[in-house]
Amino acid sequence: MPRLAPSLFWRARREISPMAAQLLPACRDLESAANELRWIREYVQDTKSPIPDELRIWRLVEKRAKGIPLQYVLGTQPFGNLEIKCRPGVLIPRPETEAYTLHLATLLSQSHPPPPSLTIVDLCTGTGCIPLLLLHSIQAALPRTTAITIHGVDISPRAIALARANHAHNPPPSPFLPHHTLTFHQYDIFSPTHDPNSPPDKPHPTVDLLVCNPPYISPRDFARATARAVRNHEPRRALVPAPPQQQQQQQRADRYAAWCRRPEDVFYARLLEIAAYARPRRVLMEVGGWEQAVRVVGLVFGKQGEGGFGVGGYEVEVWRDEPAAGDRGERVEVAGREVVVRGVGRGRAVYLKLAED
Repeated sequence: MPRLAPSLFWRARREISPMAAQLLPACRDLESAANELRWIREYVQDTKSPIPDELRIWRLVEKRAKGIPLQYVLGTQPFGNLEIKCRPGVLIPRPETEAYTLHLATLLSQSHPPPPSLTIVDLCTGTGCIPLLLLHSIQAALPRTTAITIHGVDISPRAIALARANHAHNPPPSPFLPHHTLTFHQYDIFSPTHDPNSPPDKPHPTVDLLVCNPPYISPRDFARATARAVRNHEPRRALVPAPPQQQQQQQRADRYAAWCRRPEDVFYARLLEIAAYARPRRVLMEVGGWEQAVRVVGLVFGKQGEGGFGVGGYEVEVWRDEPAAGDRGERVEVAGREVVVRGVGRGRAVYLKLAED
């Protein structure tokens, strides 16, 4: 990380505040330091405490100056129209995740005719930000008679506790109807749920949307390409796929790894196995850039690894960071097939939709 010029600290003290100069090593530029100092001041003004405001501001600035992410310092992160609580040990929601979640909500809300029921499963739910924003957005757009059932799943008990706290912190904009349910469950998605050699005779889409923001960063990229605040303070397990703990799960993970070119893609093989079995109407998997998106599309079409892992019957799209921006999408050859690429920015998600829908 390049060193900051001493003149930058003088400008921060003179033009903004001595506190802004203290924030510079963490923020790296004057504009970011000024913005973060403003947000810290607003937080202190909006929350009550017997401690004097200036002392509270100094304490928060000192925490942020140590490199602790601002979301952990303040305890929240905006996500759509929600305020998501953030705590150490649980991944902080990203703006790119917010963008595709809102786009998903728009697609689900535009279904004609409106569905009588809607079932959504969010794996690796973390703070619960994705299912919460989907619920708030869809509930406001669909008829009150539509039954909405959403499940958030995570292996971390800390994440599940925080997701439940966020559910309580973000009540729905209209009365929560009895046929609208959102629940969070602790579960390891690598635990066997069925014998993959004995699929059901007639799989049918009981799930309308399967969405997942899995760990997808390689150990090398985590060490070299992520920000210091991410490496030092956010949970590695939510970013880098961890080796299974049990022998049975290790055997399954070895099989998934054989289908992938890279170990960081192992979650996608498992997600596609779940999709092949459960046949959700739609699937969205977050990815970490265009190259990984291409590899995941290859897995969908059964083009990678020994034998591959094809999931037939789906139309495939790649979404960029802002999927709702730009034109209606361009057709690009990916993994030997033509797929639609939507939005602007980096490759951010692979989206599957059952062809008959």
